[in-house]
Amino acid sequence: MLKTKQERMDAVNQIIVEIANRGRQFFRSNSSGTISHFYLAGDKQKRLWFMDKRGGKVNPYPSNSHRDDHFSDGGTLWGLLQDFSEFIRTGNDSNGKNGYGGLYCSHWGYPEEDMIAIRKIATEVGFLRKS
Repeated sequence: MLKTKQERMDAVNQIIVEIANRGRQFFRSNSSGTISHFYLAGDKQKRLWFMDKRGGKVNPYPSNSHRDDHFSDGGTLWGLLQDFSEFIRTGNDSNGKNGYGGLYCSHWGYPEEDMIAIRKIATEVGFLRKS
């Protein structure tokens, strides 16, 4: 069980690296190879932020807008980002809560074996619940 925000953030960042290293390499910049990631900043390192692969700092907290202007990926990944953010902040099961089916989404365009590997990592680090 991941008890701290830092532990949950580190777990989610492992999932993001797995996603970036497979299939269509979402969360990875084609030009620089930079991988998007979450980090903590602000007063006592409590505020959660997301650094986009293109260098833009993204506010990962839910809002009325479709997505932050500094987020360079589409709506499916924005929904996943929101799921990750909620999990990091609360520790609650959030996969697919923000639309698009989360890590079980069928329209990522990744080979099935890559999706299986991503889900395996997500289960091992505690984001996905074991069935």
